[in-house]
Amino acid sequence: MAGDYAIETRNLTKHYGHVEAVSALSLKVSSHCVTGFLGRNGAGKSTTIRMLLGMTRPSAGGGNVLGRPIGNPKENREMRRHAAYVGEDKELYGYMTVEQLIRFTASFYTDWQPAIAARLQRRYELPSKRKVSDRSKRVALRF
Repeated sequence: MAGDYAIETRNLTKHYGHVEAVSALSLKVSSHCVTGFLGRNGAGKSTTIRMLLGMTRPSAGGGNVLGRPIGNPKENREMRRHAAYVGEDKELYGYMTVEQLIRFTASFYTDWQPAIAARLQRRYELPSKRKVSDRSKRVALRF
């Protein structure tokens, strides 16, 4: 039943021309757990995440994220209100320190919660004075 899992896919497939980037992926990710998405370069990890977030359409198959169908644009937009994605190809302001980037980002949100930002900064061990460009690139998807 949709909603029992944070992520559920059924034969999710993506073709780019003759190249099959994702092939009939069926998976279920339980709610309230941490799950890693591992694979070599070109294995389809980023393509899968982009399909789950509605950033690209599957060639076949489907799925649900947070109980919402990935193929429905309205439902997908609503789901993205509860998810965050930072891909390794996302350009950040590498010349800024972590502290400067947090201040910059906070200025875009009227409901920014500094206590939560500070807790996450500690959790992910992000030193305030360190330049963003000194941090490693990681793909993260958080609900």
